[in-house]
Amino acid sequence: MGQVVRGGEQFETAIQADHRGQLLKQGADSGAVDAFGRQRVSQPFTLFDSVLRHSKNAELWNETISGGTSTHLPNESSVLMTVTASGHSVLRRTRRRFPYQPGKGLSVLQSFAGSTPQAGLIQEVGLFDDNNGIMLRASGATVQFVIRSSTTGSPVERVIDQSEWNIDTASWLNLAKTNIFTTDLEWLGVGRVRCGFVLDGEYYYCHEFNHANSLDVVYMTTAVLPLSYAVRATATVSGSMKQICSNVASEGGYEPAGAIYTAGRGASNFASISTETMVAAIRMASGRTDNLILPAQIDVSLGGKQNDNVVAEWRMRLNPTVSGTWLEAANGRGNVQTMSSGTFSGGTVINAGLASARSAIEFHPQRALDLALGSNAAGESDIVILTIQCSSAESATGLLGWREVL
Repeated sequence: MGQVVRGGEQFETAIQADHRGQLLKQGADSGAVDAFGRQRVSQPFTLFDSVLRHSKNAELWNETISGGTSTHLPNESSVLMTVTASGHSVLRRTRRRFPYQPGKGLSVLQSFAGSTPQAGLIQEVGLFDDNNGIMLRASGATVQFVIRSSTTGSPVERVIDQSEWNIDTASWLNLAKTNIFTTDLEWLGVGRVRCGFVLDGEYYYCHEFNHANSLDVVYMTTAVLPLSYAVRATATVSGSMKQICSNVASEGGYEPAGAIYTAGRGASNFASISTETMVAAIRMASGRTDNLILPAQIDVSLGGKQNDNVVAEWRMRLNPTVSGTWLEAANGRGNVQTMSSGTFSGGTVINAGLASARSAIEFHPQRALDLALGSNAAGESDIVILTIQCSSAESATGLLGWREVL
């Protein structure tokens, strides 16, 4: 039992411990509740996960390396990121960003093994890009939680040193060992952000950033962000970080909202098709690759030879080489460019199906996330195309639909 005083009033408190003598954490700053203070009931919806068992997963992660090295460690299911001299840096960042829905907590888990914090070495793990985000940072010998924001038009950081963490200063933290960094947020532009670690199966939140009734602008421009791991040297030092495993989840499910926009040949342009032919293509517009574009719908139709048993196969291909004219999508939002005629070669088939007359498919949210457009390290968008190939020459057409998460 204990006593606390708030607002001039005195309250009784109770402290509980488990069978090991460890204090049980309850209430708004414990792992028992989500970012909105609601009881967690183990129903998160996975938006993304990554395990590095057999490769660096280049289809999920971009690498930007300057002087340093990045080595896959298959026996450790990790990627070792190493720097050895001033100016060296290694950044690994997801190709895709992850959707945030107002009213649902966004939860992030990232496991890693860093180096002992030292002067001239910067280590970062978190949900962030160059302009916005939330991260754990070891800047020299100082461990920090950071919120980066571009609400002023350029990146500005709010940095909280470990000694100033307002829940737990984590005297037990050893960044040179394996750790699980966690952050969850109720963005809403002005919501709360919690940062901490998962230790022995329990969430240890160490600091919370509170923004409601405090700021006169949103605390960061967007919560639609990628995961990042980074290490860089600002002096002649040696340091490394092992990237291990990652997860992003929406607590309370995920239901994609908004209009489905379409591109393709449509009903006005049936054409005889026998070889595999592109009928629709989409990509993110230049300068808009900080959005998330989710393929949402496929619609394929064949014209009138049903007695001939003509069958069509439709395919979605990722990052083929295309030739044709890109146009701004007809929705006028400026986020997506489309192509409905042109030629292609190559590309990876990421979805396919058969149609004998008309086939219309709206993707389940998880499948849509799996197919989401990403970008490379230079900020160039993925391209997704829809193709049709008929078993013999037949008039056919198709549409590719998408949703925009901004």
